[in-house]
Amino acid sequence: MRDSMQRMRNRTYYYAGKENKKSHKIRIMVLLAALGALLWFWFFFKIQEVEVTGSTHYSEEQIEKIALRGPLAENSVLAPLLCSREHTEEISFIDAMEVSYVKPGSVLISVKEKQAIGCVRYLDCFVYFDREGTAIESSVEQDKKVLYFAGMEPESMCLDQPLFEKKESFLSTAVSLSQMIQKNVQKPDSIQLDEKSKIILSYGDIQVNLGKDQYLDDKIERMAVILPLLEGRQGTLHLENVTSERKTITFEKK
Repeated sequence: MRDSMQRMRNRTYYYAGKENKKSHKIRIMVLLAALGALLWFWFFFKIQEVEVTGSTHYSEEQIEKIALRGPLAENSVLAPLLCSREHTEEISFIDAMEVSYVKPGSVLISVKEKQAIGCVRYLDCFVYFDREGTAIESSVEQDKKVLYFAGMEPESMCLDQPLFEKKESFLSTAVSLSQMIQKNVQKPDSIQLDEKSKIILSYGDIQVNLGKDQYLDDKIERMAVILPLLEGRQGTLHLENVTSERKTITFEKK
């Protein structure tokens, strides 16, 4: 009787051992399969191609470095989930970025830029403002793509706050000039507005006197035609007397 019970125990231990070994093998196989699937997912969807839209201040390489940060950002499936941002206060001129999946190994980065229409000097920095006159960015370096208004240094500056509360006429003129110049003529080196609201544009050795903020459409339309003809010269192009009916234009050599 005792021998029979002992043999039954031995058989039980034997089968239990076999089951444990089998279960252990299954766990190893499942783990290896999961690891293989993970490796496949990582390498199959690893980003090889990046397209960037909406950026004028930064190159595609710069946007890629800014947007795709972190070890998981190299995957075209995970990057849209981890790298899209609605607000990017720490990045100059960029309001938001959206990363979209295109195909395995390819993503699209859509950039929404802060719309600066001009900049002014404040202390040692250039302050950029939008069409409402709100300070949207401050930088030690000047962005040459944005109109620079000389002689209009604000008394104080705080980001996301109005810059020209006491100078509404200046802001109105700045918005008008920004729209007209972008549409019709090359960007000047600087725009000077004096205390009498006279507008002077600087193009190297050429000064363009537009006078007061009147008939700007007519003045800039004529400036766009004449300015290329003055290349290599020095002096002042006088357009301050131009109206919709009067076309008096003179060039004063330096």
